[in-house]
Amino acid sequence: MSPNQTIAQLLEQGLFHHRRGEFRPAMDRYVEVLTRDPQNADALYYSAVIACAEGQYKEGIDLARRSLSFKPRQARVYNMIGKALAEQNRQKDALDAFDEALACDIKFAEAYGNRGNMLCELGRFAEALSSYDRALEHEPIAANWLNRGTALDGMGRFDEAIDSYDKAIALEPTVPLSYINRVHALLRAGRPQEALATAERAAEVGPKVPHAHLAKAQVLMALGQPEAALTAVDRTLTLAPKLAEAHRARAAVL
Repeated sequence: MSPNQTIAQLLEQGLFHHRRGEFRPAMDRYVEVLTRDPQNADALYYSAVIACAEGQYKEGIDLARRSLSFKPRQARVYNMIGKALAEQNRQKDALDAFDEALACDIKFAEAYGNRGNMLCELGRFAEALSSYDRALEHEPIAANWLNRGTALDGMGRFDEAIDSYDKAIALEPTVPLSYINRVHALLRAGRPQEALATAERAAEVGPKVPHAHLAKAQVLMALGQPEAALTAVDRTLTLAPKLAEAHRARAAVL
């Protein structure tokens, strides 16, 4: 760093390192900016993002709130605070933060998605569905379709959930979670044979994903194929020896 560099140049350099995952040199630039301008809202926000990325959620929230004190109504900052609060299992506080983000930017798709996630965790599936639908209006990506399916699943609307999972799979066919969730929705809808085909695809897409093999085991149990189910459970435990669900499934098979 040169003493002749401007604050804009330092921020640009910090972001260059930040995007590459090089947090220490990025932080050095942000600290230099804050040494020169302690009220720089952007440097405070980027420092908060790094703190949260390193698991320092309280520090990250404090830095983010300082950023807001100098530059109010920053949707991205409220969204980041919400995510940090969610990591601390403070779902209701996180929900308030996402609401604040949307009050700043009513088209902020990520905040709608994060808001939906909190509502799902609180068991408020109908509200979550509405939030995911708003996210999809502005950003029709696979993750939002997947989350929408989760909300519908929680409401017992299994066929609609399956349709949402199908849309997620069409957009990103290599994401195992979409297949896994589709398996469970098919089972709950009383369609185990279709669930088996989806479970096999989940295991193909995510051969090292324990829950993909566990989903297959659960389908095979539902189809009355205990030996094949046991093989799938054992594959799950090879990948995740401490997975409680897998141990329960193995006990049920035996």
